[in-house]
Amino acid sequence: MSATRVVVFGFGRLALAALDTLERLGVTPIAVVVPCIRGGADVEMVAARAREKSLRLLVQPRRRDLAPFLETVRALKPDLILVWSYPMLLPLELTALAANGAFNIHSGKLPEYRGGHVMIWAVINGERESAATLHRIDAGIDTGPVVAEERFAIESDDDIASLQGKLAVAGTALLTKWWPALVDGTAPQTPQDESRAHYYRMRTPADGLIDWSQSNTRVRNLVRALVAPWPGAFTWVNDIKLVLRQVEPIAAISPAAPGTVVRCDVSELRIAAGDGDVRVLSFEIDGRPGTVADLGRAGVVSGLRLPSGPPVALR
Repeated sequence: MSATRVVVFGFGRLALAALDTLERLGVTPIAVVVPCIRGGADVEMVAARAREKSLRLLVQPRRRDLAPFLETVRALKPDLILVWSYPMLLPLELTALAANGAFNIHSGKLPEYRGGHVMIWAVINGERESAATLHRIDAGIDTGPVVAEERFAIESDDDIASLQGKLAVAGTALLTKWWPALVDGTAPQTPQDESRAHYYRMRTPADGLIDWSQSNTRVRNLVRALVAPWPGAFTWVNDIKLVLRQVEPIAAISPAAPGTVVRCDVSELRIAAGDGDVRVLSFEIDGRPGTVADLGRAGVVSGLRLPSGPPVALR
């Protein structure tokens, strides 16, 4: 098993989980690949691990510049390509270079949650369960045959940060269990049921704008799906951006229109949603942790109607 020639594609903490798991399995990757379209801490932590372990570090370029990269990978003669937490597509001419195939650990159930940011979408949708899914990469986006999945619960107090931890545990279990079968080519590969397939698009920071006409539970789901370090669910007070970091739905149904500040004082900030109120437990104003005094300076007062339309520019 230790002689298997594997190239790992990934960034962020889940990529580190892949490298940690392979190390426990006695596997030293012949290269680690990070994406050219991302930077910052998520890429640097993988680069740092590669340097620490003396692993060859490569950067996947954009498709127009792919030819030299393909030649580099071809020269490595990989047996397997393993992908975990990666924002770029791997074209078929790249995955075909792995003698025993290319496999991805997907951050959700398949085929119900194909596409990008699916764990965030699962929280927004109020799902009570998700999964890490090991599948073979083919020409489509998350369409390849499934080897296995490892399910885990989404509890009411989970947020996207805690679920990242659960996902790491589930993916590690999958990779540990199925690695020998991937190496010798005996892993099952079950075609996905296209009748159950659904694609979710990649989200942008602007998608965090709260629609107060939705239920208070839906508002809370959006908030917990976008906790720090994600950009956050937000609303606007004039030209002030108010980012909600923790909220709770309460049963009270105000006669006020959705988006109306029902109460704003030292004891409570409460906002009317579509079918009940939302109590705000923590928030940021213009990127800094907010206080009651900040609310007053920002113009947040009882009776104020917060917009749900397109955001206006910051000052």
